[in-house]
Amino acid sequence: MHEGHRNRLYEKLKKDALEDHEWLEALLFNALPRKNTNDLAHALIKKFGSSYEVVNASVEELQTVPGIGISIAAYLHNIGRLLQKHRQKNEMTYQGRFTPRDFLPFVKQAYKDTIYEVLELYLLDGDGRVIKKQGFSIESIAHVSIVPEELSGFLLEKGASGVVMVHNHPYGKAMPSDADDETTRNCQMLCSMHNRLLCEHVICAQDGIFSYYLSGRLQEISKRYSASALKE
Repeated sequence: MHEGHRNRLYEKLKKDALEDHEWLEALLFNALPRKNTNDLAHALIKKFGSSYEVVNASVEELQTVPGIGISIAAYLHNIGRLLQKHRQKNEMTYQGRFTPRDFLPFVKQAYKDTIYEVLELYLLDGDGRVIKKQGFSIESIAHVSIVPEELSGFLLEKGASGVVMVHNHPYGKAMPSDADDETTRNCQMLCSMHNRLLCEHVICAQDGIFSYYLSGRLQEISKRYSASALKE
């Protein structure tokens, strides 16, 4: 019975006619080769809302669904991370020399369709051109953070001079939260310790864009949170 159902799904797959829960069913075939995956796919959709949110959930979140153990959770989570890496490889890149005002239209266009929260850093060379971009510690669709050791390694890339932070609030407003301020302060301190310039932190949301630099908030943070300020 299961074999007949799976063959029908394979035929729909060839026609690109699978419904959202059926995509999950097909993915789970490899994780559960001898079981009916229909009920589990529906349970995942009910919990997270769509197949996209399912594969972008953390391993811990996935395991809250009955029937999802560590191996299946890791399998689905890894698919999501693979999709993220594919998106990052093929997404828009910033051209030209960085300026705070010119960077805002790029951010608005590049992050407008991102439905989960991200924190990405752009590394600049001495001429203000992007030489590398990296996402940091995406724990789930609603939480990001920076691990100091991870950021330090990124800052020490050869030829690096400055850093630009981009963060989004997919379901909120662009105005910075206390957590955003704390992340900016931590990043500024690490940049100062490694002799790198934190050039900007941009927050993108549905209601617009907030620039730490253009608002003057970044300058205030830079004065208070730096290696030189600690010596005074």
